[in-house]
Amino acid sequence: MLTVFTYFAFHRVASTVIYLSMARPKADYHHGDLKRALLDAAFEILKRDGHQGLSMRRLAEHAGVSPAAPYRHYADLETLYAELAREGFLLLAAKLARTRARFKKNALLQFRASGIAYVEFAIAHADLFQMMYGAAIADHARHPALIAAEEQAFATLRAILADCQQANLVRAGDIAEMATAAWIMVHGMAHLLLGNQVMLRNLGRKRARVLTRQMIEYLYVGLR
Repeated sequence: MLTVFTYFAFHRVASTVIYLSMARPKADYHHGDLKRALLDAAFEILKRDGHQGLSMRRLAEHAGVSPAAPYRHYADLETLYAELAREGFLLLAAKLARTRARFKKNALLQFRASGIAYVEFAIAHADLFQMMYGAAIADHARHPALIAAEEQAFATLRAILADCQQANLVRAGDIAEMATAAWIMVHGMAHLLLGNQVMLRNLGRKRARVLTRQMIEYLYVGLR
């Protein structure tokens, strides 16, 4: 009888342990993916409500975690903004790199297409683009990872202009200066489009591509 009693007692304890392990809620977020969950939630809020709609409280609610959870990765709201902007620059760098690879045999097409790609990125990710360049982040220098992502995107544009220079499509000179001029021009175009300025109001994406291409042609003539 003692042996039988011991068996049933052990079986009951073991069943309880298995049940509790299965019933443990997944929302605990101790699986190491809390940061990704928070970023995904932040992107959704940003796209729907703009950066004004972002707060640590709303982020926690949207991600389904405790109010204290976001602070495990982000000391304050600006730190979150910087992480979002960093992701934006990495996306932009990847888009420019794909453009360069697509036209690797034609440096001039690389140059033209990269400017259009920049403007298209701004239009497709308007709120993220504003986060990347707006005043929500007071000092980018406080966020080294953000600076590194910015430099990665700029390095791709420098590489494209270096290809143009090697192909004798643009004059000899400082590649960084040329890349800066190109960046400023397409950024200005993107900013005007997003701001719905009077000269570009209701332009439409197709017409925006055409106008961007024309602006890049003007820049190219100046760099020859």
